[in-house]
Amino acid sequence: MVDNIAMTEKGNQRAVARLPGRCALINPPVLVLLFALAVSGGPVLADAIELDFDASAGTLSGTLFLPPGEGPHPAVVFLAGSGDESYRTGWEGERRSWFWPELQAWFAGRGYAVYIFDKPGIGRSAGDWRKEDFGDRADNALAAVRMLGARSGIDAARIGLLGHSQGGWIAVKAAARASDEVAWVISLAGPAIGVREQIIEDTANRWQCDERRALGLRRAGLGMMLSGMGALGRVVPAGYLSRIVRYDPADDLAAMQQPMLALFADNDIMVMPETNVPRLEQHFGRDSGNPHRVVKKIPGLDHFFRAGSFCLDSPRPQSFDPDFWAALDAPAFWEAINGSR
Repeated sequence: MVDNIAMTEKGNQRAVARLPGRCALINPPVLVLLFALAVSGGPVLADAIELDFDASAGTLSGTLFLPPGEGPHPAVVFLAGSGDESYRTGWEGERRSWFWPELQAWFAGRGYAVYIFDKPGIGRSAGDWRKEDFGDRADNALAAVRMLGARSGIDAARIGLLGHSQGGWIAVKAAARASDEVAWVISLAGPAIGVREQIIEDTANRWQCDERRALGLRRAGLGMMLSGMGALGRVVPAGYLSRIVRYDPADDLAAMQQPMLALFADNDIMVMPETNVPRLEQHFGRDSGNPHRVVKKIPGLDHFFRAGSFCLDSPRPQSFDPDFWAALDAPAFWEAINGSR
């Protein structure tokens, strides 16, 4: 069940093939992507660098995409959602995905370096993400930010975090911990309710779409089970879900001092705007007095910002909807970033 907590990334995170060593390499799949972008008039990347960094779980493996031109470049660290699939399958193989490559190309076209890495135990990353909680994942994100900030070609004062789904929770937690290191946050379908509430909401929506009966009774039973798992997790390690089920982002949202762009999709069965937007607006900047929040709800799109129905009963295009790009380009957010540093 945990891989469905707002966030099954199966078929939506794919990958760049890892070659041995840590030197700068441009892999054949990346070259194909670059050629396609050049032909279409899109941005062309100067380099794709295999770049590891040390975290508490061990050495984590990732790729740094550098835009053309002289640095230092502003940068963004991408944070994936739940599940155990490597981001690298986005760039190669039979199951190539549009999700991370399209985002990376969009940021490159605006002069941003992009770094994305595998969670512990995925790909060539050491450790085991199932033994971590959200605090550990936030620490991993901050370790990546610090690694980038130490590079001569990166502007350390202009590094932001972009998290999708569960990654939105992680981006907020990391930003709340390090306001002097994280310049801004973009949350794509990232929940503002707690993990327990999100699981119940997601599961109830799927039951409703399946036209199951006794929805209220099932929902209450699921809530009791999750509460029990959370209590057990305080005493003994009871698995990954027990480590995260008590997390509520309210205090982290309240402590944030950075600008934040939060995008939600009206047909998202996993992270519903109806419950998440009011809570985000209630808590964001509550303690810090931060007014730099831009929230957009995009009609007709699903959890991955594709055109599609709420109940997942229709085919989906394998690309972001144009309305998503318009929302991501929100002038108020980017003006806040440019004026905040």
